[in-house]
Amino acid sequence: MKTPEMATKPLKIQRLQEAQTLRIEWADEHSCEMPYDYLRRACPCAICSDERSKTAGGLRVLSGDSPQGALQIDEISLVGAYAVNFSWSDGHNTGIYSFRFLRGLCPHGGAGL
Repeated sequence: MKTPEMATKPLKIQRLQEAQTLRIEWADEHSCEMPYDYLRRACPCAICSDERSKTAGGLRVLSGDSPQGALQIDEISLVGAYAVNFSWSDGHNTGIYSFRFLRGLCPHGGAGL
C-alpha cells in the first residue's frame, strides 16, 4: 500500500552525466528525470531565490566558467534524511533541495505535494 510519505522518499538518485539529467526513483514507484539546467535554475538557496525575484521570467543566470551546455553535477551530498545538496560545475553549491521540493519539480507527478 502506498502512503503519502512514499512520494517524497527517494530510493535512488542517479546522475546521467552524458544526458545532463538527474534521475530519481521514488518509493511510490514513480520516477522522473530532470535536466541539470532545470534543477540549477530552480536552486532554492537565498541568493538564487533573490536573483530570480529580480529577473524577468524568473530564470537564474548561471555564473562561473562553465557554459550552460556543459553544466554538470560534480557531487551529490545527503543533508540529513530530508534533502540533498548539489555541487555544480559552475561553482555553486549552497542550495539544499529537500526531497519534497524535488518531487514538486518532477515534470510528471510532482505537483500538489
